[in-house]
Amino acid sequence: MAMTWEKDLKEIFRPEGVHMGTMKVDPDKCTGCGLCVQNCLFRTWEMGEDNVPRYKRGWACFSCYNCLVACPVGAISIDEPYHVDSGFWATLPHKLPAVKPLQPQDAQGNPDKWTDVERTVFTRRSVRNFSNKPVAEPLIRRVIEAGRHAPSGGNSQPWKFIVVTNKALIDQMSEAAYRAIKSVHDMYMDEEKVKQLAAGYAQNPNPGGWDPRIILGGMGKSVVERVNPVLLGAPVVILIAADRRAIGGPQMQVGICGQNMILVANSLGLKATWVGFIGYCNAVPSIMKTLGLEDPFSIVSSIVLGYPKFKQEGVVARDYRPITWFREGREGAEVEEVPPIPEVSD
Repeated sequence: MAMTWEKDLKEIFRPEGVHMGTMKVDPDKCTGCGLCVQNCLFRTWEMGEDNVPRYKRGWACFSCYNCLVACPVGAISIDEPYHVDSGFWATLPHKLPAVKPLQPQDAQGNPDKWTDVERTVFTRRSVRNFSNKPVAEPLIRRVIEAGRHAPSGGNSQPWKFIVVTNKALIDQMSEAAYRAIKSVHDMYMDEEKVKQLAAGYAQNPNPGGWDPRIILGGMGKSVVERVNPVLLGAPVVILIAADRRAIGGPQMQVGICGQNMILVANSLGLKATWVGFIGYCNAVPSIMKTLGLEDPFSIVSSIVLGYPKFKQEGVVARDYRPITWFREGREGAEVEEVPPIPEVSD
């Protein structure tokens, strides 16, 4: 049955009951350093007249908690996480609790310590503020090698890496992606043109790009408002292109590959983040020609690398979605609504 605007598409493209996340600051602890403002992807924070950060009314926040980890005095805490009341984008279950990693235990259930790998995983954050320090090519090669040796379906290794350190080309790609993103966002915000986007969606449903956190936050605030350039001014951009014929599809393969690369980058003292918006350059022939990419390869995502401008990593809470267990010797499912083990303490 064909999708219609009123029955199917309106709640996707005009969602209601969306509650952006909110954080709070303890004015007695705050030193007014402004790092929370700088480390917010959307610049949701602004400095108040009292030199204490405050939230901008109606601004986007998808509860990444980057502001929290940047604060050197622990003045910021979670007020309310991002959630959606109902409809297509409803948070299920509603208003998930934010929980830090659980205290580690050994095989007998006794208190234990995190391994080095666990600590790296739990403290890694998406870093988007880079210093001007260049990254040496031997280190970039080590990051590439981590991706090249990632597992892939059928050992097909369906990826291709393009490393860009040429600032002019980075700026060119960033601006090309910006123009494409702004065009889509402008259509989304127009009450008539949005129906054209919805009609295209109905022909090939792919909801991820229309999540309120992306279209209203990532596109609307970070990119269109030019809070940051698309590629974040990073000194190194590694484009990950993939063969559309990849076994099981290219997205999973690129995700595994890229996670290897980011973890190794962190181990080398570098910091990184994914930038998926660069995929809009697939629709810009001049960029694709410069990059030497043609079918069956296309850009799936990118990783930007550099040295951090300030501390942007640390342990934060994540949504605790109920876990279903089917345990040996027990009948039926056991749904774990809350963690059975305390979370780590500050």
